[in-house]
Amino acid sequence: MGAGRYLIDVNLPKYFSFFHSPEFEFVIDINAKWPDRDIWDYAREHGLVIVTKDSDFYHRCLLDKQPVKVIHLKLGNLLLKDLHTFFHNNWEQITAHLRGARMVIATADGLEVFPY
Repeated sequence: MGAGRYLIDVNLPKYFSFFHSPEFEFVIDINAKWPDRDIWDYAREHGLVIVTKDSDFYHRCLLDKQPVKVIHLKLGNLLLKDLHTFFHNNWEQITAHLRGARMVIATADGLEVFPY
């Protein structure tokens, strides 16, 4: 697993075996009705990386002068089994890129890294 701590957005499955570790927190456990700004602020205050499928965080990350780190998943609708395989095969590489990046976009074809 990666070295950081992660905030899993409501658009990703909570009951997903890959996320069953103390390094993952879930927006749905904190406040499922939070707008993006509250999620962003919570992640900043707690030093969490936002993991999301929501493109709004992509734009916020590009515009913010001191952004929260974001892992933006652009994978479409995958079966849980396929999502698990994707995470198992790519998570270490994704988190390794986070060290020098504000955002990592993960697609089925590869990763796009946005440095600071």
